[in-house]
Amino acid sequence: MTFRQFNILLVSRSLRGVVIAAALWLVTAQAWPAAPYRDRVAPSSNRPWAPPALPSYENELQKASAEALDKGKDMIDPRREYTLPDLIDLAEELNPATRVAWQNARQALALVGVSKAAYFPFLSLAAAAGYRRFFVPFPTLQVSQAAVLRAIQSHSPITSAVTLTNGTPLHIDVLAQTELAMKWLLFDFGQRNAVVSQAREGLMIANTGFNATHQKIVLLVSQSFYAYNLARQSVKVSQSALDTAQNVYSAVKARVDYGLATQPEFLQAQQQLAQAQFDLERSKGSERDTFVDLMNAVGLSPSVPIRIGESFAGSVVIDLETPLAALVIRALSKRPDLVISLAKVRAAEDKIKAIKASYFPKISALANVGYGQERTSFQGSSFDSGAPTFGGGLALELDVFDGFLKNRSLQAARSELEAASQELEETRDEAVRQVWKNYTDLRTAIRSGAAATALLKASQGAYDAVLASFRSGLSTYTDVVTNETKLTSAQNAVFQTQSAIHQAATALAFSMGELGNPRTSNSYGK
Repeated sequence: MTFRQFNILLVSRSLRGVVIAAALWLVTAQAWPAAPYRDRVAPSSNRPWAPPALPSYENELQKASAEALDKGKDMIDPRREYTLPDLIDLAEELNPATRVAWQNARQALALVGVSKAAYFPFLSLAAAAGYRRFFVPFPTLQVSQAAVLRAIQSHSPITSAVTLTNGTPLHIDVLAQTELAMKWLLFDFGQRNAVVSQAREGLMIANTGFNATHQKIVLLVSQSFYAYNLARQSVKVSQSALDTAQNVYSAVKARVDYGLATQPEFLQAQQQLAQAQFDLERSKGSERDTFVDLMNAVGLSPSVPIRIGESFAGSVVIDLETPLAALVIRALSKRPDLVISLAKVRAAEDKIKAIKASYFPKISALANVGYGQERTSFQGSSFDSGAPTFGGGLALELDVFDGFLKNRSLQAARSELEAASQELEETRDEAVRQVWKNYTDLRTAIRSGAAATALLKASQGAYDAVLASFRSGLSTYTDVVTNETKLTSAQNAVFQTQSAIHQAATALAFSMGELGNPRTSNSYGK
């Protein structure tokens, strides 16, 4: 193929590109009226409105609805009774919050790799083929012999006898050029180190946030487990209260039949029986609600059949022998939110170092190697030539003026550092408050549990005595109802304080940063 044929081919390809572009423009112009159909809003604010694209979203969501109802079903054994540690293991696997935190940590790790890329040389490869012409002036030299003789005779410069006129230009055509270029930053006054250190602090924040997410899930599952078991015990208490109300109703009815009780007492017994039935149904409703909360915390669908153990085995070990001051010190050194706050302070400090380093020049090594092909034309003659090209050197880069960008960035970074420092102080104060509160709640719950046990024993004895006395006609119905209510309240108090003890112990471990911590052994055997 000759060079002229090559030019014709390029022109034909260019014309074909123009034709294709025109055709695409026509197709786009014809399809354009369909776009505004989706880009609309409600015609008025008076009533709800269905966007044009809404059915496609609803259909896609409908496809995944069946999977949502059976989420985790293949992981549950209906014949097995799941304890608290089992539920925590399931939650750490099924709850999407752990996967979100894990992906955030992986993203932070990738950003560390991005920051380290500045230490390596950057290579770029470029290749071009086409036609590009340079015109190089090539003058014609004319010498006047008479002027030369006069210059010699008069001892004048001979250059006056020489004149340059426009001649045939020299044409240089670039046909192809390839080049491999390298730029390697050698010295930047520590800016790269500061950027990498800042990225590593971000990785620490993400990793600690990942652990914090697991601790929050352990706390949520534990609290939901205790609440569900408390609701189940409330159902049992309500059922016991219903049985008691039925016994009282039977006793009153028997007394009425023998003429030993009045009609108002019989009606009050009916009322008490109806109230006990109502309380039982309400307790069952609370049990169902707490079960849904527990399944949501675990990451299971509430429709999945599962047996939940009533035992509190696997709960946090209760230890009140350690002084409170020692617990606070442990919390201030292990809590994930404190680690994250400290990492934010260090990241802000590294950001300031990087900005300060950007004020100084950067030294880079430059190198390139390639191959070029050219055509030289002069006075109707032409020849092609090709040869390798290469070069190298050092470059010094220094920003002289950037519109005060660095100054403003430095001010913002210093404010960010101050905010992070204050956030660390605030988080530390909150940690101290939570440890004190949860420690106090735990001690209160333990003492209340002992008192509730004694109250239940006394209430049961009093109720049995009053009921026997009522059946003998020595006590009134009011005495029976009063003691029945106190017995039910005492039964609920026992279960409530038992649940409160475990909830307070779990909250205390969480406030110390040791709940589900892989380096500790005092929580759920993890």
